[in-house]
Amino acid sequence: MKNKTVKKIFLTGEIVIVLMGLTLAWFWKALPPQVPWFYSLPSGEQQLVGKLTLIGVIIGLVASLYMTRAIARWASKEDVPVEIAIMTGGLVAVILAAASFFRVIQIIIGL
Repeated sequence: MKNKTVKKIFLTGEIVIVLMGLTLAWFWKALPPQVPWFYSLPSGEQQLVGKLTLIGVIIGLVASLYMTRAIARWASKEDVPVEIAIMTGGLVAVILAAASFFRVIQIIIGL
């Protein structure tokens, strides 16, 4: 990563994912065995997933961020705006997933 902007975008994504992990670790014992990951669906069993799924979400986001970084590096070919645009898209995806993650925690904890 030669570009400072790309480094900052990547670091921001990493920080968001670490905050998700810390939040999950903090509230792990307070979480029920099943959490409403699909909370926008009508209430019932179809919106519930095991709480281990939240760990899978975090692992998936880490993989997504690193794949986005690899794709940005490959696609840019020293074209910095392309690299920044791809990395920004990856960061937006991480932030949207984090918003859903924190909303689920908020629903369960009752904040």
